[in-house]
This record gives sequence, structure tokens and C-alpha cells, in this order.
Amino acid sequence: MRKINGIIAVAVLIMFIVHGIFGALNMMDIAPIIVKILSHTMLVLICVHALISIILTVQSVRTAVKTHAPYLRRNYLFWARRLSGALILILVFFHMTAFGKVEGGVFRLYPFDINRLIVQMLFLLSVAVHIITNVKPALITFGVKRLKPKSGGILFFISAALLFMAAGFIIYFIRWQL
Repeated sequence: MRKINGIIAVAVLIMFIVHGIFGALNMMDIAPIIVKILSHTMLVLICVHALISIILTVQSVRTAVKTHAPYLRRNYLFWARRLSGALILILVFFHMTAFGKVEGGVFRLYPFDINRLIVQMLFLLSVAVHIITNVKPALITFGVKRLKPKSGGILFFISAALLFMAAGFIIYFIRWQL
């Protein structure tokens, strides 16, 4: 089940990066690329990933309770992964509703104010924490032997993508203010 969850997580990560880059290009008014099927597929995979992760977390907590060895201080990364994942699930709802809604078959934009910007930045921050804390376990799941060089390159690429997405939100916010 962990391997399947790892495959789903990598698929979600790839879709997230594509969605985020296309979204940033759209918000910067560089290229209006909207791939709705990608967003919907990603949402389904996020829900499946969350469900499997909840099952695995329950199993881990049961084992800790049975053995009377929770090792809470040593498992801070384990809990950082779970809490950042839970925060992502909450913030993804706000992300989906941040830009507008369909009324009478027409998409109406909401004003992108400072509150919406802050929530989107929190969303990106929670995704960053979730990814950073999960890169090494994901590489281990896929049997990668030399973690340092691989994880460094992956984290650099993901950081650059997240910064580009953050720039997209900031530029979009500035455009709304002007």
C-alpha cells in the first residue's frame, strides 16, 4: 500500500507542478492555459492519497499504542508530514474557491484581496513543508540508493517551481490592486 501511495504522490506532485506553472503563467497574463481535467484528476488523486495516508497513520498509531513506544520526539517529521497534509486538504478548498464561481454559465472573478493572497501563500507553504519532509521517504520507497544528490536536485527544482507559483499569486494580487 505504501508503494501505491508513493506512486500516487509522485503523480500528484507532477500534476501540481504543471498546474501551478500554468496557473502562474495565467495569473501573470503571459499564457492563458487552463487545463480543467488536470485539476479534477489531481483532486481525485489527492483524495485517494489522503485516504491511504490516513489508513497508514492509523496503523502506525495503533502500533505505537500497542507497544507503548510512541517516540513522539523522534517522530516529529512523521507528524509534520501528517499535519502539513491535513492543512493542505483544508487549504485546497480555499484554493478552489479563491478565484471565482460560475453564475448562469459565466465565470465571475472574485476580487483577489490581501486575505486571498495570504491564504494562497499559506497553501504553497504547507505544500512546501509536505514535499520537503516527504522527499527522502519517497526516494526510499522507490529504492533509490544515493539519497543526497537526488533529493537535492529534486528539492531545488520543486523550490523553483513553488517560487514561480508564489510570484504568480503576487503579480495577480498586484494586478487586482491596479
